[in-house]
Amino acid sequence: MANRSNLGVDRILSRYTLLLKNRPNMFVADRALPTAVVNHPRGKFYTVDPGMSYAAPGYGLLRTSGADFRRVTTDVSQTSLFTLKEYGIEAPVDDIDREFAGSDALDLRQAATEIAWNAAMIQRERDFASLLFNTGTFSGYTAALSGSDRWDNAASSPMDQADLAAESVRQQTGVPRSELSLLVGAKVWEALRKNAALTDFYKYTQAGATHLDESTVASALGLKEIVVGSAVGNSAVEGAAKSMANLWGKFALFYHKVDAPRALTPHGIGACFTMSGRQPGRVERFREEPRSEIMLVSWLEDRVVTSPAAGYLFSTVVS
Repeated sequence: MANRSNLGVDRILSRYTLLLKNRPNMFVADRALPTAVVNHPRGKFYTVDPGMSYAAPGYGLLRTSGADFRRVTTDVSQTSLFTLKEYGIEAPVDDIDREFAGSDALDLRQAATEIAWNAAMIQRERDFASLLFNTGTFSGYTAALSGSDRWDNAASSPMDQADLAAESVRQQTGVPRSELSLLVGAKVWEALRKNAALTDFYKYTQAGATHLDESTVASALGLKEIVVGSAVGNSAVEGAAKSMANLWGKFALFYHKVDAPRALTPHGIGACFTMSGRQPGRVERFREEPRSEIMLVSWLEDRVVTSPAAGYLFSTVVS
């Protein structure tokens, strides 16, 4: 076995991954499920009933003479257990290769970090898609589309699904339609942005429009925003010929999400829990004798859907 020694966290390369994260790219996992910072590696996520929505409590505020004020019942409940897990991937840099690259003004440590970070982000997209585009996750709040309801059918109207989903979320949580987001994959987005029911909606204001952008479609559907997952990955088993496929499949999730959710406040559909003080995508360097240095990019997190009723998932949205 190779002898390994830890060189510690590389702050410069860790900052470099922050730059990679912030530049425009195809990764939407952190937008799809917002991050919640916690101070312990495991625990319960608490909520207070009925303080998790905009629904009325069922009584007024008026105090009659000689009577007490109404008192809110704060029933604290544990909604979901989170246990932070470590995710990461390594990329080796050979000492001789690094020296030769350095003579050509190339930084192989930086290149290896970017390769590892991209590989990890693609896998994170796959993991988040498996959680959010899962009918089991949203059992009771899901439906499959078929025939003329599918968004690549000329007779379809995505407004019908938006109406159904928005009413379901409103009835369950009290959250208005204007606060909902729509998460779709690339194939579904291509059908949605060219759907006749939506382009007809704008034909008098955008003459000749054959496709629409995210903000325009969100406005037409009465939603806050649209998040499009465009990542692709190899779907073949290890050792088989490469077969590239969309990581975000033929689903459409209408849901309420809260940026930077906190316990004891409305937190929408759920969160990706991460440890306070631990940078997501942190870079560590290791020596692996006799002739290698290892770049490790890692995350300490747990992804949890705490409130399925805050979402509504449609499957087989396109043919």
